[in-house]
Amino acid sequence: MKSLKRLMAIVLVLLLIPSMLFAQKSLADWNNLVKMKSGTRIVVITKNGREFAGEKRVANDDMLFMEVDFQMQGLRTINLSRDEIAEVRKRKNRWLLPLVSAAVGIGVGGAIGATADHPYSDEPGLGKLVGGLLGGLFGVSAGSAAVRFRKQTKAVYVAP
Repeated sequence: MKSLKRLMAIVLVLLLIPSMLFAQKSLADWNNLVKMKSGTRIVVITKNGREFAGEKRVANDDMLFMEVDFQMQGLRTINLSRDEIAEVRKRKNRWLLPLVSAAVGIGVGGAIGATADHPYSDEPGLGKLVGGLLGGLFGVSAGSAAVRFRKQTKAVYVAP
């Protein structure tokens, strides 16, 4: 009886862990922007519809300072008050998905190529080499194609 209760407690904890992992932060929290690292590429949309793309410099309780590259004036640091910001988005890393898919492709290609290897031939590792190269190329191309179809930004702050 005691082991059954213990088993049920373990199962309950294991069922609750995924929900805690996928819990999202509130996007209406200004602290998401304050905690963000300086130099992060962001896109700010104001309440009157203007859009600024640049790097975050400093954010405090009521102001955001960011560096924006204007066409005519060049690189400028602007400040926006919390009241005039409607949304702040962070640019996603576009190299992560192709690199991860290339690593998976190399592993899978090497494993498939290992089945074609013959230990007593002149080139005992050729199957793994060719399979890994082809798998890596396939992984990079699939990851690059997938990047084009996903959103390039992620919301960090949305005004309430």
